Amino acid sequence: MDLIQRLLDGSLMPHGHCLLWRGDLLFMHVGGDILTTLAYFTIPVLLIRLVKKRDDLAFDRIFLMFAAFIFLCGVTHLISLINVWHGYYFIEGIAKISTGVVSALTAIVAWRLLPIAISIPSRARLVSANEQLRRAREEILEANSRLEQKVQERTAQLEALAVADPLTGTYRRTYALDTLGNELKRAQRYNTPLAVAMIDIDDFKRINDTHGHLAGDDVLRGIGSLLNTLSRESDTIGRFGGEEFLIVMPECDQTQAVLALERFNKALREHRFTLTSGETLRVTCSIGTTQATGETSQTELLANADKALYQAKHEGKDRVVSC
Repeated sequence: MDLIQRLLDGSLMPHGHCLLWRGDLLFMHVGGDILTTLAYFTIPVLLIRLVKKRDDLAFDRIFLMFAAFIFLCGVTHLISLINVWHGYYFIEGIAKISTGVVSALTAIVAWRLLPIAISIPSRARLVSANEQLRRAREEILEANSRLEQKVQERTAQLEALAVADPLTGTYRRTYALDTLGNELKRAQRYNTPLAVAMIDIDDFKRINDTHGHLAGDDVLRGIGSLLNTLSRESDTIGRFGGEEFLIVMPECDQTQAVLALERFNKALREHRFTLTSGETLRVTCSIGTTQATGETSQTELLANADKALYQAKHEGKDRVVSC
């Protein structure tokens, strides 16, 4: 009881006597303590609210210790304010000791956290790191884009190699036949014309026997190039056999097909093939063409074109025969 009475004894000389109760001194001390007390009581509230709202803070306990330290500082200033008129110096002493203990503990914890706090990247370092990451990301995206483009180009090359005949520059037999099957279905479904032509180089064996197989390859390349040049974009030209070519001509009736093939034969007659050896050579072709009907199968269509080709050969070669 004596201790409590001593703590609550406010009969000691108030601090105002030291200030001689001068208005100017009282204004500065009292005003300063009031503002400091309000600030010290407000700051802990803000720190506690910050810790509650931000559960991702790495040092939330140090924030709470700072809050306790600042709050006790506010208590000390509040008691100092009261002691201007009353002498509660025992209470003020307890408040100061408590403030000192909490201050020391806060300093120890802060000191131990100092290396971790120093290791936290500064804003400038974070900005620099983000810029480096952005540049690295752009470089990766650019590299991926270039790689994807190369993959697409290589895929296109492989696809072209899969369907193209490497010697003549036309399509392979399988691709030409697949195209013929699809175009035949479309023509029968929509009732549109479809013509097919079979082309055979006249006396090709004689060319190989007389000038050599390399010369035969030169002729095959030249005819393939000529066919690609003179055909429509919608036409499909495939190498059907050794010296035979197949042309699929959608949206083209028998009359149009014959005219187009006659133009090709005329251009072929006027064309001189320059062989690897430097020699020049004239070549002719025999052509058989036919038109699909509503009930024609792919096999029948090819057989009719082959029959017309055989007739062109039988009639003297270098001509177009329709069937």
